[in-house]
Amino acid sequence: MNIRMVFASFALVAAMAARAERAELVWTLEDGSKSTESVEMSEADGSYKLRLAREAIVAKGAKFLSVTPSFARAKKGDAGFWFSPYGQYGEWDCDSGSYVAANESMNMPMYGWKTPRGAFLAVITSLKCYPRLAVRAEKGEYAVSCELTDMLCRRPYEDLEIVFRRYPADATYVDLARGYREYQLGRGAVKPLRERVRDNPVLKQAVESPEIRIRQGWKPVPSPVSFQCPENEPEMKSVVTFDRVRDIVRELKAQGVPGAELCLVGWNVGGHDGRYPQVFPVEPRLGGQAKLCEAIKATLDAGYLIVPHGNFRDCYTVADTWDGDIVVKDENGEIKPDRGGKLRWGGGLPFVLCPQRAYEKYCFRDMPRIAALGFKGMGYFDVVSILHATECLDPRHPCSCAKGAEFWGKCAEISKREFGGFASEGSVDHFAGSLDSVLYASFADPRNIAAAYAKGRSLAKRHIPVFQIAYNGIIVQNPFTFTVNFTAQPRYAQLKLLEYGGRPNFYFYSKFVSDGTDWMGKNDLGCGTEEQLKWSVSRIKEGADIYERLKHLQYEFVENHEAIAEGVFRTTWANGDKIVVNYNDSPVKADGVGIGAMDYAFIPAARK
Repeated sequence: MNIRMVFASFALVAAMAARAERAELVWTLEDGSKSTESVEMSEADGSYKLRLAREAIVAKGAKFLSVTPSFARAKKGDAGFWFSPYGQYGEWDCDSGSYVAANESMNMPMYGWKTPRGAFLAVITSLKCYPRLAVRAEKGEYAVSCELTDMLCRRPYEDLEIVFRRYPADATYVDLARGYREYQLGRGAVKPLRERVRDNPVLKQAVESPEIRIRQGWKPVPSPVSFQCPENEPEMKSVVTFDRVRDIVRELKAQGVPGAELCLVGWNVGGHDGRYPQVFPVEPRLGGQAKLCEAIKATLDAGYLIVPHGNFRDCYTVADTWDGDIVVKDENGEIKPDRGGKLRWGGGLPFVLCPQRAYEKYCFRDMPRIAALGFKGMGYFDVVSILHATECLDPRHPCSCAKGAEFWGKCAEISKREFGGFASEGSVDHFAGSLDSVLYASFADPRNIAAAYAKGRSLAKRHIPVFQIAYNGIIVQNPFTFTVNFTAQPRYAQLKLLEYGGRPNFYFYSKFVSDGTDWMGKNDLGCGTEEQLKWSVSRIKEGADIYERLKHLQYEFVENHEAIAEGVFRTTWANGDKIVVNYNDSPVKADGVGIGAMDYAFIPAARK
């Protein structure tokens, strides 16, 4: 490069640095009209920051806001990509269409993209509960936007702040997802799992063991009775008694399963989702408290862990603790069923327990009582990591979404103190520092994403392990709902769990919904007969043996994930170990190793 070109390059860089970057704000007003404005963003250390005061948001009187930075636009044919925190990945290759984040929110308050203008990681640092990501294309023109829907426009609980960090032009989605991990670690929001297990042998044992969930009893789902009381409560179906739990433990030992963490689902009165937030007495139709304590002792004596399934988010009218005070209220002071009454679980119509009341009235009281039964492991408490906290507008205990997440995190800390760890259902990271394990990181199925893209129904063309890149080595996870019972599922599910570095989760009676809307894999485990029990445990044994070889990877960060050929993916961990997965119907060779059709290879790093 000659000296003239060098000076020209310096001049271009200086001009780009001096240019103020702006964001377009499109407000949708109550009458449906739109108001557009352009605001300048501040710049420091290669990052751009957008900040909107909550007062300014409210003053607009809008019901919708779309925020699009000037550098978050692309044209069809541009080199680059975009991805959502749920793992949907797309490129700039469509004429029209849209992608809007699942559940109208984000599990992690981040997203990323790359265009000819550069690569960017967006992190929502304030007002991060309930914004959503939207990628839209119209006539080959793309926009990547952060959107606030009605609740956040009318009642923002704090200022909106988004930081857009620029990355080098050759950055990949892995670099951006790793950037979020570095952000979380750097600000002290999370600690590596390796550090957390150092003085916590219970957590270490749980992390290095597959989870075995046992659904013991449940009332009909969907419930035929919306507002239950003891007089009209449907009969609970008793399927796995506490004595039968001991039979499962004996079979695990007989087949040589080296480690396991059992989770009893429905041990509480009324069975699974039976009478929350009431949990006591221990369900007598399963054997009662004495039999439960015997099962817990037998499990621990066998060298396994055992934990309760609980819930401090949902509540039902049948509970002996039912009180209008404990339920979240809307802006009119009214109590409404969860999600508009569209759900009917075992206890009937679920209402949402105010997070502050959950912490003050139930977690402090009930978790120590549950732990006193003998449970030990990562206590599992449902829902709170799969949904953002719901705001409560009761003046006696007002609780914003952000404050609700804080209370849920405090409940998680009680679980860690009482049982040894905390696990929940999904990958929403609003109290990531208190979360040890998630039942499933995503409800997506990569095959469905690819099929929808092929038919022109979606801008997302495939799924990538964003959560795993950000949190492997910090939070243990099973990647998808369909990878539950992975060794009992079709081969594709087995390979996905390995590619995404999952901890195996097994489930006796995962299928329990009478209308067929079960969501955890095609195949189930059961123990209704001795033959069924032996077969189910043999699937657990197969998975446990696979995990025994790979469990050390739970402590390692994911350093790379890439498609190295059509249908062939390689995941690389920080210690240099690799897993290469071949989804093709014919063998391939990668990293000097032959990999059979629909198979994988674990390639350990050369150790010094």
